[in-house]
Amino acid sequence: MAAQFFLSLLAIFGLCAVALGFQGKATFYTPSTKAKGACGKFNTAKDMVVAISQAQYGKHSNPNNAPVCSKCALVKAAGKQVKVRVVDVCWGCASGSIDLSPVAFEKLASKDLGHIQVTWNYVKC
Repeated sequence: MAAQFFLSLLAIFGLCAVALGFQGKATFYTPSTKAKGACGKFNTAKDMVVAISQAQYGKHSNPNNAPVCSKCALVKAAGKQVKVRVVDVCWGCASGSIDLSPVAFEKLASKDLGHIQVTWNYVKC
């Protein structure tokens, strides 16, 4: 009986840990110095930034003021990790998927792969 209770607790805590983070596909894009991202700032390909899916970004009357703007995220893939700042929305991304700047993507994998599976969560900047 005690073992069953312990296993139930582990399952609950495991589900909570998954619920606090996201899983999806990471691709890369080149932020523009001529057009602002959804958070209202200019970025470059050398900035450690990310565009998140609309599901995580949310809908706002003024997207520049979205609560996720300028939050940091820790992205993990294949034993590597990178910390990035949320600056844009990835309109073509499924929930949990992200679009990294080229320099951030290359910290995790070769751009030749095109996309990789990642997990990520918000962290303190």
